[in-house]
Amino acid sequence: MRVVADAPIPLAICRVKDEWFAFENNCTHEDFPLTEGGVDGTEVECALHGARFCLRTGEVRAFPASCPIRVFPVHVEGDVIQVELP
Repeated sequence: MRVVADAPIPLAICRVKDEWFAFENNCTHEDFPLTEGGVDGTEVECALHGARFCLRTGEVRAFPASCPIRVFPVHVEGDVIQVELP
């Protein structure tokens, strides 16, 4: 996982095999950076309390979080990674 510097929101990206994911880098449970945790398959886990989120949809996969995270489409063109933000 990597934090995206200078993004208009707290943003992180990660790669799992050949798939790229972009997501808001805040756990919805305690506003803690998800990049402090880890990735297991296509789920990211918050290091603070263990909440887990799907990297594809943002849905909660483990409590104590009850609200999903925001995820964003990623496009890769050569060595350039582009994230679609609202």
